[in-house]
Amino acid sequence: MLFSIIIPAFNAEKYLCDSLESVRAQTFTDYEIIIVNDGSTDKTRQIADSFAEKNSQTHVIHQKNEGLLLARRVGLQAASGKYAVFLDADDALCSTALRDIADVIHKYNVDIVSFRYSRQDNFLTSDSPSPLAVGLYDGNRFEEARLHFCKGRFNEMWGKAIKLSCFDRDADYSNYARLMHGEDLLQLLPVFDSAHSLYSLDKVLYFYRPNDSASTARYKSSQLSDIRKVNARLLSFAMQWGNACYQTACHGEVMQYINLLKIAVSYLSYASFGDVFRSIRKVMDDEGCLARAQQCQLRIDNSIIVFCLMHNFCYLAFLVLKIINCIKG
Repeated sequence: MLFSIIIPAFNAEKYLCDSLESVRAQTFTDYEIIIVNDGSTDKTRQIADSFAEKNSQTHVIHQKNEGLLLARRVGLQAASGKYAVFLDADDALCSTALRDIADVIHKYNVDIVSFRYSRQDNFLTSDSPSPLAVGLYDGNRFEEARLHFCKGRFNEMWGKAIKLSCFDRDADYSNYARLMHGEDLLQLLPVFDSAHSLYSLDKVLYFYRPNDSASTARYKSSQLSDIRKVNARLLSFAMQWGNACYQTACHGEVMQYINLLKIAVSYLSYASFGDVFRSIRKVMDDEGCLARAQQCQLRIDNSIIVFCLMHNFCYLAFLVLKIINCIKG
């Protein structure tokens, strides 16, 4: 079997049928579906079980709520395909997705196939930020793929088909059970450590449904705690991959914290933003990130934010971020 399609589902009754139908409509049929019902309290269980009754290659696992990260780990441990493909329960695959990925695998036998995604369900336009240039990355060139990954904008698990043997499937992730921000990056670190080849496919194969209620759409203190854990692991792996990866990871680390400030400023008053600013500044200082940030080549607006963080200029950071939002808006 070539593919194991892993679908973690928590209270996903609204879109799960559409997601499953996008798999059933695939033009390539050498796959299994593993639905992990992560303690849902709506009709997710019934939808998953009903689909499995009609589609013999579907397996459903019911468990108490453990969070997305551990739900994916359970799916990985149950998988028997050569490659894992991740599909969130409110998203969908293009009908030719598995065929297009299989064609690349049969031609190049790579460890990872990456592809584009869209926020439109017609799959016509790509919304992939900073996509890796099209082509094969193997041998010494795989370093380019690792560098791109260390930037922190190439870390969606659902944007890749990954050889099952690249995962640390037996590793214990229980310490990260409730981690929500950066969990994709966390799980992809050992993948990029063990992989040796990647093909970047210039096709939009995944529909990512915009979700304003997503766990990362608004600032929460848990996001800061999550990022702290994930960045520590990122820097540890990157250091093993060489100085270029380490320096790039330091840049990615800084941007993770700046992005948290950008989330916070979009809806918080100045008084509430100040609390977030001080919390983020303290963590960055404690982790040595502020010192590392001085060596990073950042865009001018991000450099200003780092300057504000270093000198505790909260109001200036608030104004700059507000101006940036207005320009973008």
